Amino acid sequence: MIALSQRFAMLMAEYQQSIADGKITMNEAKRLLRETTMLQQVLVDMKLHLEDESV
Repeated sequence: MIALSQRFAMLMAEYQQSIADGKITMNEAKRLLRETTMLQQVLVDMKLHLEDESV
């Protein structure tokens, strides 16, 4: 869970840095989207795991 929190914090820091100049390049957007998608998948997997345990 700590690793996930750190990953999210890094993602937010990268996003903040990317928009500091008022725009996000295509490469930055792709990288941020890819990382966001991976984080979403981890969260969905965690949710499904917790639901399976509660049944």
